[in-house]
Amino acid sequence: MEIIALNPTEVRPDYSADLELARRCATGDERALREAFEAYESLLRKLIYRNLGSREDAEELVATTFLKFWKSAHHYRGISSLRSYLTRIALNLCHDASRKRRLSVVPEPALPSQEEHPLAEPIRQGLLRLDREDRELLSLYYLEDWDYNEICDSLGITYDVLRTRLVRARKKLRLTVEENND
Repeated sequence: MEIIALNPTEVRPDYSADLELARRCATGDERALREAFEAYESLLRKLIYRNLGSREDAEELVATTFLKFWKSAHHYRGISSLRSYLTRIALNLCHDASRKRRLSVVPEPALPSQEEHPLAEPIRQGLLRLDREDRELLSLYYLEDWDYNEICDSLGITYDVLRTRLVRARKKLRLTVEENND
């Protein structure tokens, strides 16, 4: 990915390769869809699983994500990465699935085991008590290892909003973990 300058004070990544892949999908090129699937399927499956807690739902929604992308690839403008674009589709599908099912139980986030890290269980329990937005944000940043730009693009928020939300989400998680350890 090449960095290009849109104006002297702003530098943005060049997503022309992503734009070309989306253009090929929009014209019905099945190999292009296969390329996108091979590049992003694993990431999306993990993300959906962390949000819904069901492997079956993750498999189904990954397929639905790519089907929606296949039908709407002509809308992708290359302003953010294709990864961010597909993630937004997948997260919207997760939100829709959660609303439809009116889940009363929050899925358990996938974290290292207690043996791998002594705070894994308290953190897991703390994440379960956070609202969906905070849990999603912390998962993208810490569990998926996304950088600020990717999260901003995917969630459609500014850098300052992201920083503020991350600080608040960390604080909520810390307080929840401390309350449970007392």
